[in-house]
Amino acid sequence: MSEIAARIAEFFAWLSTIVPAFVTPDWAALIGLLPLFVAPLVLLWLLYTGGIWTLVGITKRGAQLKVGAPLPTPAPLGADGRPLFPAGRPYTTSEAAIYPNGSTRSLRGEPLLIACPSCLAVRVAERTTCDACGLELRARTLIAVERPAGPPPGGAARA
Repeated sequence: MSEIAARIAEFFAWLSTIVPAFVTPDWAALIGLLPLFVAPLVLLWLLYTGGIWTLVGITKRGAQLKVGAPLPTPAPLGADGRPLFPAGRPYTTSEAAIYPNGSTRSLRGEPLLIACPSCLAVRVAERTTCDACGLELRARTLIAVERPAGPPPGGAARA
């Protein structure tokens, strides 16, 4: 019986030398090893998010905008039944239509006319300077953006 008791005493002595290493470790040494455990995790996270954003950048489609063509509006009629064209806006007498600012040709390809807002002299809309008074008229064309009529072709899987 004493041999069994001696073995049990040896086991508990060995256990009492091992347990303090786990219960009360050398914290300074473990804190020194902390960057070795954290750095790979941070590196894996950075590689994962960088890869995801790269895939998004490659596969994401750009905005699908449709630019509407600037359409002319019919000119208002005066008391005598003739069309009235405002000064400073391009127009065509053959169609009796007023075009958006910046237009130089009609839908048929004819050059548009424009009346100078200062002296009311009529000139071709392609010329930016009035011959009579020297007023320079530069107008930018506004872009009309149309909304899509429905979902993209292919359904929600493509969106």
